[in-house]
Amino acid sequence: MSSGKEGDPKGFHKPDSRSGETRVSRSGINNGIDAVHVNSAREMVKLHTRGRHPVRPKGNQTASQEAGNVNFARLRESVSSSYNISVPASSHQGACTNPQCAHCGSVIIPSPSSSIPVQDLPSISINEWSIYTIKKPILNTAETEHLNDTRFPFPLPEMIFGNNVVKIVNDKTNSAIEFNALDALDTLEQESQLKVSYHKEWLESRKTKATAVSSKLIEKSERTAKENSNTKQQHDPIEGEGLRPYDWTYSINYKGTAHNFNFVPTDKEMPVQKLLRPDPILFFDESVLFEDELGDNGISLLTTKIRVMPTCLLLLSRFFLRIDNVIFRVRDTRIYIDFDSNLVLREYKEQEGSYDDVLKKVTDKNDPKKAMRDTNWVSQNIPIVQYSIEASE
Repeated sequence: MSSGKEGDPKGFHKPDSRSGETRVSRSGINNGIDAVHVNSAREMVKLHTRGRHPVRPKGNQTASQEAGNVNFARLRESVSSSYNISVPASSHQGACTNPQCAHCGSVIIPSPSSSIPVQDLPSISINEWSIYTIKKPILNTAETEHLNDTRFPFPLPEMIFGNNVVKIVNDKTNSAIEFNALDALDTLEQESQLKVSYHKEWLESRKTKATAVSSKLIEKSERTAKENSNTKQQHDPIEGEGLRPYDWTYSINYKGTAHNFNFVPTDKEMPVQKLLRPDPILFFDESVLFEDELGDNGISLLTTKIRVMPTCLLLLSRFFLRIDNVIFRVRDTRIYIDFDSNLVLREYKEQEGSYDDVLKKVTDKNDPKKAMRDTNWVSQNIPIVQYSIEASE
């Protein structure tokens, strides 16, 4: 066999010494990953890493850049002297995984990091308050089956991050409020009246999973009843054998899980002007608690987002529902805490709008679905159907 390119078998992938990428000979068949796809993947990784860990400025800086660095340093000093800030939180246990800001060394912006087991546990304390977030992988099959056996008599969302938590604790009173997926799912109504255009097809796609869950619960219930009273319980499934009623849209009515907090209605309002001030952000995190594509009929999504400033914090828990050609639904819970006065406000808002009405408000006719995937835009363009605000006593 001759050496060189002519002797290479067809379809053989040769490394390019100039770029380190894998290339395919022109005469061969591409059975692997195209070089352009490899390069695109690399660029995406670079984009993520640059966003998580901004590079310190090098070389000559302009006068405005130098002035900005000095001003930010002074602001950091004044914040540290005025408030009792601890990073990680004063009661944090274990290693701190808070990435430090590359520009000032103190601003905390949590981001995913590689660890075994894969998890992030960032935290911070300001005055009497400590803030914790826990981010872990999606629940596996064994974990979801255990939840169906012990807690939830219905199929869980396709992607559920049951170990993700955001928690705010008052270190003096031990009062706390947290947001997690499992407690949120406890607030579901027994069933939903919403139907997709091809509801029967969707029902068939979920029947197998729902039947398995229901059968286990029925067997457990019958076994318990037989042991206790030797009587057999009867169960009446609906719309298909083994499928018990549940809200298939996962439209939670969740205001957080409160411990030692007593919320009562108030006339106070969210201090919007204070929240809009360009105060430095000492801590920021966001996470997904669960997500389901509703059998390719839309999306059901629960997320949390929290930002902590020197004087206050704001937490947003948002449930977003889109059923294609049917409805949009947004349910927001906001927690505001003032670190000076220890005022705690909880705002809850429900919004709903028909799919067609929202579609009419889209201005980008080239890609109308883009705006309809933006939860903020949708929230600004659908009516409020319920609103309440409470303060902690």
